Amino acid sequence: MTSELLASYRLEYERLSSALLRPLAPGERDDIRAAIIALFKDVDALLGDVTTFKESIRHLVDGFKALPAAGATATVRYDHIGASTSLERGWSDLAGARWASAEAHCREAMARDPGSTDAPALLGWALMHQQRSDEALQYCLHVLLRDPENGLARVALGVISLHKGITGEAMEHLSRVAGRPGDARAILYATYWLGVAYLEREMDADAAELLRRAVTLGPNLAEGWADLGRALWFRGEKDRAREAWTTGAGVRHSPFVERNGTLLALTAAGGVPPRSAFR
Repeated sequence: MTSELLASYRLEYERLSSALLRPLAPGERDDIRAAIIALFKDVDALLGDVTTFKESIRHLVDGFKALPAAGATATVRYDHIGASTSLERGWSDLAGARWASAEAHCREAMARDPGSTDAPALLGWALMHQQRSDEALQYCLHVLLRDPENGLARVALGVISLHKGITGEAMEHLSRVAGRPGDARAILYATYWLGVAYLEREMDADAAELLRRAVTLGPNLAEGWADLGRALWFRGEKDRAREAWTTGAGVRHSPFVERNGTLLALTAAGGVPPRSAFR
C-alpha cells in the first residue's frame, strides 16, 4: 500500500466520520452508507492482495537459501523423460482421486526436473484435495510468480478460493483460464469449476451452460455430469437432469460415478439434490 493511497483512504475516512457527526438528509444517508461500504471493500480487497503477495515473498527467501554457496559450482541433472512419466502418473492419480499417490508422483517429477512448473502446480492440486490448502497455495503462488499464465496453477488457486468460500475471487481465476487458449486439461477443469462456482452463486443457467461445455470437452468427466444434473434440476429441467446423471453413472473408471447414482436414487425417492457442493 503506497503512502499516497493510504492518505486518500484516510481523507475519505475523515470525510465520512465528520458527516456522521451532523444530521443527515434522507437522500444523504444512502450516499454515506454506500461510501462506507465502498471504502471497506476497497481496503479489504487491498489487504487481501498485500497478504497474498507477502506470502509469496517467502518463496524468494526459500530460493535464496537454495542457492549454492559462493564460489561453488552447482551440478544439476535433469531427467525430463522421467519427470514427464511421473507427471502423467500424477495426472492419472488425480483423475482417480488418489490424492496421496498423486502427491508422491508430483514430488518425484519435481525432483527429476527442478525447473518444471507443471509439477508443483499439480502438487498444489493433490495437496488441495487433502485439505492442505495453505501448502497448496504456496506451491501455486510460487509457480505463478515464475509463470503468471500457468493454467494448472491458476485453476488450483481458483478451486482453493472456492473451497474457502471466496467465490468471486475463484471465478476471476477460473475465468482467466477457461476463456483463453492453452493447456486443454487446464481449460477443461477451469470450465468445470467455474460452472460449480456459478452453482454456488445460484446462477443456474450460466452454471448449466458452463458444465455442458465441460462435459463436451471431457465426456468422461463424471463429476461434470453430476453437477450439470444439479444445475438442470434447479432450473426446473428435471428430466434432463436425470439424463445427465444417467450418462455420468455410465462413465467407466471414475471415482465420481457414484455421485451420479446417488443423485438418481435421491431424486427418485422424492428427495432434492444438495444446493451446494461444499455444505
